[in-house]
Amino acid sequence: MDSKPELSYKIRPAARIIHTIGSDLIGDSYAALVELVKNSYDADSSKVDINFEYKSIDNEDALVILISDDGHGMNFDTVINKWLVPATDDKLKRKESPKGRKFQGRKGIGRFAASILGQEMTLSSIDENGEKTTVVIDWRKFKTDEFLEKIELLVEKEMTNEESGTQIEIIAKNEVKDSKISAWDKNSIESLVNELRKLISPFKDFENDRFTINLSFTNCPIEGYNERDFEIETYPIIELYDYRISGIVDSQGTASLLYENNVTDVKQSENINTHFELQNGGKYCGELTIDFRVFDREPEAIDNLINKGLIDPVTEKFAGKNEAKRMLNEVYGVNIYKNQFRIRPYGNGGIDWLDLDKDRIQNFTLKISNNQIVGFINIQSEELSNLEEKSARDGLKENEYYQGLKEISQKVLKELELRRLTFRERSLKSRKGRTSIQNSMNNLFSFSELSNNIESKLEKFNVSKVNINEIKDILKKEEESKAELLEDIQKTIAIYQGQATLGKIVNFILHEGRKPIQFLNTEIKVIERYIRHYKASKDEEILDEVSESVEAFRKNSKLISDLFKRVNPLASQRRGNKKEFKIKPIIEDSYKVFKQSLNESNIRFSIICDDIVSLYGWEEDLYVAMTNLIENSIYWLTNSKKDSREIEVTVSKTLESIKIDYKDNGPGLTDDEIESDIIFEPGYSKKHNGTGLGLAIAGEAVERLNGKLKARKSNEGAYFQIEIEL
Repeated sequence: MDSKPELSYKIRPAARIIHTIGSDLIGDSYAALVELVKNSYDADSSKVDINFEYKSIDNEDALVILISDDGHGMNFDTVINKWLVPATDDKLKRKESPKGRKFQGRKGIGRFAASILGQEMTLSSIDENGEKTTVVIDWRKFKTDEFLEKIELLVEKEMTNEESGTQIEIIAKNEVKDSKISAWDKNSIESLVNELRKLISPFKDFENDRFTINLSFTNCPIEGYNERDFEIETYPIIELYDYRISGIVDSQGTASLLYENNVTDVKQSENINTHFELQNGGKYCGELTIDFRVFDREPEAIDNLINKGLIDPVTEKFAGKNEAKRMLNEVYGVNIYKNQFRIRPYGNGGIDWLDLDKDRIQNFTLKISNNQIVGFINIQSEELSNLEEKSARDGLKENEYYQGLKEISQKVLKELELRRLTFRERSLKSRKGRTSIQNSMNNLFSFSELSNNIESKLEKFNVSKVNINEIKDILKKEEESKAELLEDIQKTIAIYQGQATLGKIVNFILHEGRKPIQFLNTEIKVIERYIRHYKASKDEEILDEVSESVEAFRKNSKLISDLFKRVNPLASQRRGNKKEFKIKPIIEDSYKVFKQSLNESNIRFSIICDDIVSLYGWEEDLYVAMTNLIENSIYWLTNSKKDSREIEVTVSKTLESIKIDYKDNGPGLTDDEIESDIIFEPGYSKKHNGTGLGLAIAGEAVERLNGKLKARKSNEGAYFQIEIEL
């Protein structure tokens, strides 16, 4: 009788899984060395020394990489049962070293990245009791088809009087032939130096817990590195920022930040205490320590950077423009650190994980680009932040906590961007002054100054007054002929601004129209059912029900029709001529677009305006201005925590002008925003995803009405005043 077959088997990994963990999972030589440096830190070492020595071994050219530390070392049992065990959970369980350092490596795979660096490795570790354990590994043995359990390693144990610590010697031969062993050249060594410079957090975390990284080269054939020995330090350029925002955002989004302007001779600073609400589905990810340093890249900004005392760390001489740009290119990016060590690849120049360049395309005026920022974000351990590293060492898992990290980081940066733009616009205003589009066009089509200059010149040449007047008449007629073209351009700009406003409020329009449309969709089925019943029964009472439904149908249809009529000025493809129009109906139509949203947010809207007050111009311009003001107020009032929310519009008229005072009781504006007029600059927006167009469009629309839109100081909320000359 046949015996029953085995029903259970054991999974036996192939030896090549070690190479999968090392060369395939970890990825590159830089990451491999970083993993070994982290192991030294976890061993409570005060330093790690990395030496590249070029020598001949068995008549073959070889590179010997020696990584040494003075940590607590490992005994024989730790090496056998933990260090040599892939994916051990030892560090995951212990979480921190005897000195209290938070472990960098928890997945138990980083050390196998050493297989990328060379074919042979010798580990020698001495624990604090003098027990010395030596392991010799030939990584080539792991490329066979053997099972992992069949690979035998030489492990020796002895007692010694040497100091505790761990030394790893890696031998790389025939680098060019073996594609898995990186060939170290000048570029790759410079990249390694940059990686190590970014590895340790620039925050003052090691003042009481010293950990240094030293890099040296022996018999090195690469220019500039032979017999060099230096400590890895952070980039000196990061201390010469133009703008900076730094501080803490706690686990509930409450921020305590410091903004600094380092462009002027005297450093300016401002304390910022605020709270960041998450609006895009993200979750708070523990306490964050943030330090964003921003550099302007215009030629004069580069000169200013050099004048601050920028030293090239390689030549140790004052840097020129090209060196300054090179150093910025080496260091830019937003880095993420966990427990003092950088998480790759965040901070690499091409990794724009905050979408800075994409946002800059949409709002060039306000946003900074990825190559202008040197950023550092320190996150807490996984248990506190819920931010998990991927096994492949290629960043964090993009869960809802990662989305929260991203949104908070963007909001912190926006606080800097707003203040930077205000400063830059003030500087521009003091140098050149600012003029609106309307004034620019008026100046472009005005020949008055040209006419006066020509008259002055002709008088010097003794040209007769008659001839001068003839020439001035020619210019005046030319100016008059251009007036029609000017008005056509104004109409075109107004149409585009109306459509831009329509795009801004489309969500409100959809919201206002949703209920009537839902009713129509539901009620038409009810009417169909009534008709079927009437045909079957001829019951006259059913007709009464149908009449009620038809009346309700008519009311909701009118709601939609009225909504479309109200937004039609924004969607119009053409404009008629200027005319006299009543002000109050325009303000009421603007309000009615948002009526449902105002009611849902408990915002009271009031208008104080005489029915007969009228204005000459395009009524669409007043509609555009009011629509943008109301949309802005709804956003800020909805996000405020006030129980009473109000918008009040008051219209008054004198012989000289009409004034429209617009007030809400939201968070309001800062004195700086009011005094600088920065809020009317296209691109300036404090909303997380704002375009910064609303107030700019409103201001231009008011100017076409021969008026001015100004922000005024108020004890509570935002206060805008439209003054139109009669």
